[in-house]
Amino acid sequence: MQIVATESVPDAAAVAFAQLGPIVVDDADDPAILAGAEVLIVRTRMVDRALLARTSRLRVIARTGVGLDGIDLDEATKLGVPVVYAPDAGTLPIAEGTLALIFATSKRLLELGAIVTEGRWHDRYRCDVRDLAGATLGVVGLGRIGSEVARLGQAIGMLVIAHDPWAPDDNGDATTVGVRRVSLHELVREADVVTLHCELNESSRGMISRDLLAGAKRGAILINASRGGLIANDDVLLEALDQGWLSAIGLDVFSSEPPSVANGLLQDPRVITTPHAIGLTRAWNERVFSSLADDVRRVLDGGAPEHIANPEALRPPAPR
Repeated sequence: MQIVATESVPDAAAVAFAQLGPIVVDDADDPAILAGAEVLIVRTRMVDRALLARTSRLRVIARTGVGLDGIDLDEATKLGVPVVYAPDAGTLPIAEGTLALIFATSKRLLELGAIVTEGRWHDRYRCDVRDLAGATLGVVGLGRIGSEVARLGQAIGMLVIAHDPWAPDDNGDATTVGVRRVSLHELVREADVVTLHCELNESSRGMISRDLLAGAKRGAILINASRGGLIANDDVLLEALDQGWLSAIGLDVFSSEPPSVANGLLQDPRVITTPHAIGLTRAWNERVFSSLADDVRRVLDGGAPEHIANPEALRPPAPR
């Protein structure tokens, strides 16, 4: 069994896939390795039509993350290649990571740390440190992660409002009890902290625009641990900071990854950044690769995987 990973994978991957075979890492994009791949493990690599055309033996794609916007599902389905993923594995780690960004930005940890290291001790009174208990948390997207963030926000005493046009008013999840649904404009106008937890699609791309942020509660905080494309562009964020529409930003994702070191957001002390890794805990690695290995095994055995993005691909494929 030729198992190929498009990027380096942790030891947990080798352990989980041990019964299926060794994992070959193809981070140099070797055509021969890709052509022989029967199982493709994908982390951040774009799997488009051109890449799929270079495979001839591919039987299943295993996507380590929740988002599927980087995979051409239509083409994979046409070729009869199921795409399995692990939607539940990262819920708590990403939600906890989001909360960490909320604490770091509201407590101004980056600025306070600089005061110490730069010997400006008496400036400690000048930082705009905020309370979270009693503040309003605006959650955009009430899926698995957004609902968990809402629950954690309530646990520390925040008032939670949410916007999710893709979900029913009551999705049956107990974590949304006490969460008031509002429009996106209302959410941005009322929230002290806005956090994004949406899929990136044609309706959500660029939804955080200049006009939207101009109507934000003055001095609000924006957190994005979802997808960089939800924000119109980086200049919008920089303007929002300069105009005082936002007072701080926490980013785990960017419109272009990795971001350029010249990106102004990376130089601004009001912005705390992490490298799209806020949920990559040791436990997450173990859960996600165990789940993927189980579903890959089910596909190879002719069964139905538990988590599949394109169930239509289980039908006989069209001739290549």
